[in-house]
Amino acid sequence: MKILAIDFGEKRIGLALGDTETNLALPYGVLINLSEIDLVNKLKEIILEEEIKLVIIGEPISLTGNISEQTKKSHRFADKLKKFLTVEVLLFDERLTSRQADNVITNAVLPTHNRDELAAMFLLQDYLERQNLKSYKL
Repeated sequence: MKILAIDFGEKRIGLALGDTETNLALPYGVLINLSEIDLVNKLKEIILEEEIKLVIIGEPISLTGNISEQTKKSHRFADKLKKFLTVEVLLFDERLTSRQADNVITNAVLPTHNRDELAAMFLLQDYLERQNLKSYKL
C-alpha cells in the first residue's frame, strides 16, 4: 500500500512517499505558500498519480506529551483533508522528526533535500516501522 506523509507547516509542507511492501520512505518534495484550495488540489493530484491509499499527517506533540498551538493547527488541517480526500487520513506522532532532518542536513548525508521533506520522510519511516513491529507481535 502506498502512503503519502505530510509534515504540515503554515509556510512549507514537506511530503514523503512510502510503501508498506518495501517499508521504505523517500522524500517527495515541498509545497510552498499555496492557498488552501490549491493545496488540496495538489494533494489530490499526487494521490491520484501515485495511487496513494493512506495519508499520514505529522502530529507535533512535545516531548512531555503536551499539545501546542501547532498541534491544534495540524488537527484542523487533518480534519479539512478528511472532508476533501477520498483516502484515509491519519495523524501520527512526529516527535523529533525535524531534529532528525536537521542532523541529516548538518552532517551532509542528504544535503540536497529540504528539511520539511526529510521530516516527512522520517515521520513516514517511523510509521512504517511501527506498523511492521505490530505485525510481528505474538
